[in-house]
Amino acid sequence: MMEMKIISGYERARSIINKIKDTNMMALYFIGSTKTSTIQDISIAGASPELTLYTPALDVEYLTHGKPLTMDVIPVTPEGIPTPAIITRSALKLSNISYLIIDTGSFIEPRVPHIKLPSRYVGDRIDTGYAIPYNIVEKLYNESRELADMLIPSADTLIVGESIPGGTTTALGILVGLGYKAWGLVSSSGPNNPHKVKERVVREGLENSRLNMGKSKLNPFKAVSALGDPLHISIAGFVSRAIEDDKNIILAGGTQMAAVLAILKHFSIDLSRNILISTTRWIIDDNSSNILKLVNMISKDFPIIAVDIDFSSSPYEGLRYYENGYVKEGVGAGGTVLSALLRGVSMNRILKEIYDEYGRLIRHETSKNQ
Repeated sequence: MMEMKIISGYERARSIINKIKDTNMMALYFIGSTKTSTIQDISIAGASPELTLYTPALDVEYLTHGKPLTMDVIPVTPEGIPTPAIITRSALKLSNISYLIIDTGSFIEPRVPHIKLPSRYVGDRIDTGYAIPYNIVEKLYNESRELADMLIPSADTLIVGESIPGGTTTALGILVGLGYKAWGLVSSSGPNNPHKVKERVVREGLENSRLNMGKSKLNPFKAVSALGDPLHISIAGFVSRAIEDDKNIILAGGTQMAAVLAILKHFSIDLSRNILISTTRWIIDDNSSNILKLVNMISKDFPIIAVDIDFSSSPYEGLRYYENGYVKEGVGAGGTVLSALLRGVSMNRILKEIYDEYGRLIRHETSKNQ
């Protein structure tokens, strides 16, 4: 257990891990866009606020092909910091876990095989108070439940990850809309968490939406419609059906998964089943957020596991930036690494694969520019 650490819900976490070890696994990576990510200082998951809208598609194109297809760009920031998809891609390669990509409303359609929800929708800025039409929110939830009906017979354990720039801000909006005092608790893709900007955006959205907090607690569709995005409600729909079918579920992500749990709770979905959150050590060590407090507000002693991934000894500066508070999590990194560990892949092998993959990216970029 040294390669992973149980942060909360020790007994349940151990029980779920023991059930998962020898099961058939499938990973699902939900992608979506919200124009909230274009607000200045909200997200650094792109070279500019506008380009954050392209990130989900580029993430899964890289995940599948080892390079983006929509744009001829290396999937790293100007500082050389790579997408967390590099972690996910490496863990998938070593563990041979099958995976699917679910488009809930990506700004551009990824040029790789994927499943499109019929009501896919790019979320509007949540400071308007009208992020997604109510009927679209309801359809996304139900379509995801139908998708789960189609897929869950093929796997006993489902790993659910996400890619949506601006997602911690919309997650904050959903949590606040459902009545939680989540101010200052969600994470960020950068070392300087813009809590004041996030709070201002959510408070403006609350005022403009005129959301009835009592009713939104009883009907999460209202909170998501005003202050959310297409991704979190879609994941909640899928997971709700998987829980009913008694599947093992790894919510592969950080503080955004608290918003998924909150939606499930307010739909009276049983959170005491075989479901846990798996994230990276960087989320747990992040002093600017608090996943434990967030999740405990929703479901006390809910199982949370952190994989002990560490880039401090990496030969590449771009990866060492993760140790300085950049990126931290995304594209299911933490949960996919956990799944690989449970498949018997060592953390040392995963790290070597990540370093080799990053070296390949750097060599490709160097040769392209010569």
